[in-house]
Amino acid sequence: MVIDDIRDSSRSVLTAHGLFVPDGLPALDVANLRSFREILNRLFCLNAVAATSYGLDSTKAISWLHQEQLDEELTQPERCFLEHGKGDRDAFKVQIEGMWALAWAVNIVPEIDFWRDCNSGFVTLLPNLKTGESVTRTMGQAELRASDQIIAACDLSYCLHWIIREALIKGDQFPPDLKPYVVIERRRALEWMFSEDAWDMVSLDT
Repeated sequence: MVIDDIRDSSRSVLTAHGLFVPDGLPALDVANLRSFREILNRLFCLNAVAATSYGLDSTKAISWLHQEQLDEELTQPERCFLEHGKGDRDAFKVQIEGMWALAWAVNIVPEIDFWRDCNSGFVTLLPNLKTGESVTRTMGQAELRASDQIIAACDLSYCLHWIIREALIKGDQFPPDLKPYVVIERRRALEWMFSEDAWDMVSLDT
């Protein structure tokens, strides 16, 4: 699928919701998709951090990451939060939406609908950190989606983020049923998959 076709697909989805983006909105400049294991490792690290932000004992999270040999995959802010309790707890909580996008990219969840936030059953699809469950079950259920599908979702998230930014600039209401943090956190994950930047350094310009 070529970039123009992907943007046409995004416009079709937007039109169905009564939304639009200008013709001059730049197309995505995507590079190679990260590896299957890189995406899974990021998902597992985010799971440990998000679980801690929601109340899991940080020592359990750290022990689990060490058990699964994921210690070195943490970003510096994540490490600081887990080891010292420093950082924006709420910012780590909302990253569960980025986790949903990563899980969708590896077929752990079946759909990515930007008008719906992740459901309460999501946690059961991931390793149980309270019991120290390994990543084996989750990895066995995962399979990387075609890059065209992920690019299409990334482009739609970019368009929706532009719409949210425009509403903010103009002082308009956000589109009904569209939660900005859902779009932004999922876009961060989708952009990261095509970026060489660290997770916390991904550009979300519109």
